[in-house]
Amino acid sequence: MKNKRPINLSVGQILSVNAKSPIAMASILHRVSGLLLFVLIPVLLFVLQTSLSSPEGFASIFDNMFIRFIVWVFVAATGYHFVMGVKHLLADLGMNEELESGRRAAWISIVLAVIVILASFVWVMF
Repeated sequence: MKNKRPINLSVGQILSVNAKSPIAMASILHRVSGLLLFVLIPVLLFVLQTSLSSPEGFASIFDNMFIRFIVWVFVAATGYHFVMGVKHLLADLGMNEELESGRRAAWISIVLAVIVILASFVWVMF
Protein backbone atom coordinates (compact mmCIF):
# COMPACT_ATOMS: atom_id res chain seq x y z
CA MET A 1 0.00 0.00 0.00
CA LYS A 2 1.42 3.35 -1.05
CA ASN A 3 1.62 6.03 1.61
CA LYS A 4 0.31 9.38 0.31
CA ARG A 5 1.89 11.53 3.01
CA PRO A 6 4.42 14.07 1.75
CA ILE A 7 8.00 13.35 2.72
CA ASN A 8 9.95 16.50 1.83
CA LEU A 9 8.13 19.63 2.97
CA SER A 10 9.59 23.10 2.81
CA VAL A 11 9.69 25.27 5.92
CA GLY A 12 7.12 27.58 4.30
CA GLN A 13 4.67 24.73 3.90
CA ILE A 14 5.15 23.61 7.48
CA LEU A 15 4.66 27.13 8.85
CA SER A 16 1.60 27.80 6.67
CA VAL A 17 -0.12 24.72 8.08
CA ASN A 18 0.95 25.30 11.70
CA ALA A 19 0.28 29.06 11.71
CA LYS A 20 -3.43 28.31 11.97
CA SER A 21 -3.00 26.44 15.25
CA PRO A 22 -2.13 28.35 18.44
CA ILE A 23 -1.05 25.06 20.01
CA ALA A 24 1.51 24.42 17.27
CA MET A 25 2.80 28.00 17.24
CA ALA A 26 3.20 28.01 21.04
CA SER A 27 5.17 24.77 20.82
CA ILE A 28 7.36 25.92 17.93
CA LEU A 29 8.09 29.26 19.61
CA HIS A 30 8.92 27.40 22.83
CA ARG A 31 11.63 25.54 20.93
CA VAL A 32 12.85 28.75 19.29
CA SER A 33 13.08 30.50 22.66
CA GLY A 34 15.08 27.58 24.05
CA LEU A 35 17.49 27.79 21.13
CA LEU A 36 17.77 31.56 21.61
CA LEU A 37 18.59 31.08 25.29
CA PHE A 38 21.27 28.55 24.41
CA VAL A 39 22.87 30.87 21.86
CA LEU A 40 22.79 33.94 24.13
CA ILE A 41 24.35 32.31 27.22
CA PRO A 42 27.98 32.90 26.10
CA VAL A 43 27.16 36.51 25.19
CA LEU A 44 25.62 37.19 28.58
CA LEU A 45 28.51 35.52 30.36
CA PHE A 46 30.84 37.95 28.60
CA VAL A 47 28.54 40.85 29.56
CA LEU A 48 28.55 39.65 33.18
CA GLN A 49 32.34 39.31 33.21
CA THR A 50 32.78 42.80 31.78
CA SER A 51 30.29 44.36 34.17
CA LEU A 52 31.97 42.78 37.20
CA SER A 53 35.51 43.67 36.15
CA SER A 54 35.42 47.31 37.29
CA PRO A 55 33.06 50.23 37.88
CA GLU A 56 33.99 51.55 34.43
CA GLY A 57 33.17 48.17 32.87
CA PHE A 58 29.79 48.19 34.60
CA ALA A 59 29.04 51.69 33.34
CA SER A 60 30.14 50.85 29.81
CA ILE A 61 27.88 47.79 29.67
CA PHE A 62 24.70 49.34 31.00
CA ASP A 63 25.04 52.64 29.16
CA ASN A 64 25.07 50.76 25.85
CA MET A 65 21.52 50.42 24.45
CA PHE A 66 22.47 47.52 22.16
CA ILE A 67 23.67 45.44 25.09
CA ARG A 68 20.56 46.33 27.05
CA PHE A 69 18.51 45.17 24.07
CA ILE A 70 20.41 41.85 24.02
CA VAL A 71 19.76 41.46 27.75
CA TRP A 72 16.07 42.18 27.16
CA VAL A 73 15.91 39.55 24.41
CA PHE A 74 17.42 37.04 26.84
CA VAL A 75 15.01 37.98 29.65
CA ALA A 76 12.03 37.91 27.26
CA ALA A 77 13.04 34.50 25.90
CA THR A 78 13.44 33.23 29.46
CA GLY A 79 9.97 34.48 30.39
CA TYR A 80 8.36 32.99 27.29
CA HIS A 81 10.19 29.69 27.75
CA PHE A 82 9.10 29.53 31.39
CA VAL A 83 5.41 30.23 30.68
CA MET A 84 5.27 27.72 27.84
CA GLY A 85 7.23 25.20 29.90
CA VAL A 86 4.59 25.39 32.63
CA LYS A 87 1.92 24.85 29.95
CA HIS A 88 3.77 21.78 28.68
CA LEU A 89 4.20 20.44 32.22
CA LEU A 90 0.47 20.80 32.84
CA ALA A 91 -0.20 18.96 29.58
CA ASP A 92 2.13 16.18 30.73
CA LEU A 93 0.02 15.88 33.87
CA GLY A 94 -3.03 15.21 31.69
CA MET A 95 -4.57 18.68 31.66
CA ASN A 96 -5.68 20.38 28.44
CA GLU A 97 -5.31 17.31 26.26
CA GLU A 98 -8.50 17.88 24.30
CA LEU A 99 -8.40 20.17 21.27
CA GLU A 100 -10.53 23.01 22.67
CA SER A 101 -8.93 23.05 26.12
CA GLY A 102 -5.50 22.85 24.47
CA ARG A 103 -6.31 25.87 22.31
CA ARG A 104 -7.59 27.77 25.32
CA ALA A 105 -4.46 26.92 27.31
CA ALA A 106 -2.27 27.98 24.38
CA TRP A 107 -4.01 31.35 24.07
CA ILE A 108 -3.85 31.96 27.82
CA SER A 109 -0.15 31.07 27.80
CA ILE A 110 0.53 33.36 24.84
CA VAL A 111 -1.25 36.26 26.56
CA LEU A 112 0.69 35.65 29.78
CA ALA A 113 3.94 35.44 27.82
CA VAL A 114 3.21 38.75 26.06
CA ILE A 115 2.57 40.38 29.45
CA VAL A 116 5.87 38.98 30.78
CA ILE A 117 7.74 40.15 27.66
CA LEU A 118 6.32 43.68 27.90
CA ALA A 119 7.07 43.86 31.63
CA SER A 120 10.63 42.70 31.00
CA PHE A 121 11.04 45.40 28.34
CA VAL A 122 10.05 48.08 30.83
CA TRP A 123 12.27 46.54 33.50
CA VAL A 124 15.41 46.25 31.36
CA MET A 125 15.15 49.33 29.17
CA PHE A 126 14.02 51.93 31.72
